[in-house]
Amino acid sequence: MYGYKIRNGEAFVDEQEAAVIIGIFNGYLSGMSMCDAAANAGKPMVHSMVKRIIRNYCYVGDDFYPSIISRQTFSRANAELIRRSEKHGSRKRLKAPEIYTEFFFSAQEKQYDDPTTQAEYIYSLIEVKR
Repeated sequence: MYGYKIRNGEAFVDEQEAAVIIGIFNGYLSGMSMCDAAANAGKPMVHSMVKRIIRNYCYVGDDFYPSIISRQTFSRANAELIRRSEKHGSRKRLKAPEIYTEFFFSAQEKQYDDPTTQAEYIYSLIEVKR
């Protein structure tokens, strides 16, 4: 996930990438387009990638990911995304992203020697309580 590094199964903020994330949110909230906000933050990206960042709640922080932005910034950016979508008559109406706050792990049945493969497997065991 952009903005984080995983070491020994724990997520840490990558300060350089986190600065880009913060710059994207701040630029977008200041009125820039998604692509301009990313370019201004030092990491040119396509529209869809920036939108994915703006809508990704993990940047607020949870039990695994440390916080990069505040809940207020996240909420304001997503409200702005919805406002702009409605203003421009987007056919695909946006809704506020669903925020999950409770998760659980399925039982671990496998163990891999490769740490990356093991981490991917462990991530696949995460389920959302609905």
